[in-house]
Parts: sequence; structure tokens; C-alpha cells
Amino acid sequence: MKFTLPICLLMALSLAITSCKRKEILVPEQPKDIAGEWRITKAMRNGIDITALADFTQFRIHFNANQQYTIENPLPFIVSKNGSYAMDDPKFPFRITFSQTGGTAVSSTFTYPVVNGKRNMNFSFSPGCTANTYLYTLERVNP
Repeated sequence: MKFTLPICLLMALSLAITSCKRKEILVPEQPKDIAGEWRITKAMRNGIDITALADFTQFRIHFNANQQYTIENPLPFIVSKNGSYAMDDPKFPFRITFSQTGGTAVSSTFTYPVVNGKRNMNFSFSPGCTANTYLYTLERVNP
């Protein structure tokens, strides 16, 4: 039996197409773990960098695994007292809600990027006056 070149090419092409099976590999997304001590590395007000205008180095916020937070050396921040927190989605958070002790709950947009190999958190908020919008970038303090 003699095969012509076009038939051989057609057979090879059909064999190549049917032999390649696409398999999706699903990697489950892990919940975002913000437990630990965080410090402010950048502060913006209305799009202007104000990091050098105040001493942000002493501010610390501690998040623990049972959804509680504590603040050291308070600054203008979305909350001023200790309390609890919750994220809208543990795997893909877009909002974080702070419930300070004795106060009402307040929410902020929330991003959790990796910058220069370090996990960061970004909070956007307006403390009282809606004409002023703050964007804080926080970085986890290494133990």
C-alpha cells in the first residue's frame, strides 16, 4: 500500500492533535494571613506623599490569628483604639472592616501585594473629613 505525501501529512497532523490533551492544574488559593506586626512605610494624603512630614516609624498595628488587633503609638489611622477585624473574603480580600472596642465598625479598601519580595498591605480611608483621603502602605515587621 502506497501512501501519498498529503495523506501522510494529514495522518500525522490528526495524530498530533488527538495526542495532545490539555489538563488544567488547579492550585487552591490559600487564605491571606495578616497575623503579625505591621509598620507604615508610606503615607499619601490626597495623592501627595506625606511620609517625610510626620514620624510614622513608631506606629505599629498587631493582627493576631483570632481576628483581634492592637495599635501602638496611634497616628491618624482608620481606627484609633484596639478591637477586632474581618476581611470580606479570606482568600481574595478587597475590604477589611475594623470594629474598635466601644465604637462602630469602619471599612477600608484593602490590597495585599508583594513588593520587592515583601508582603504589603494598602489601606485607603477618610478619617472624618471626606475631602482628605489617605492611602497607607504597611509592611510586616520581621520577627
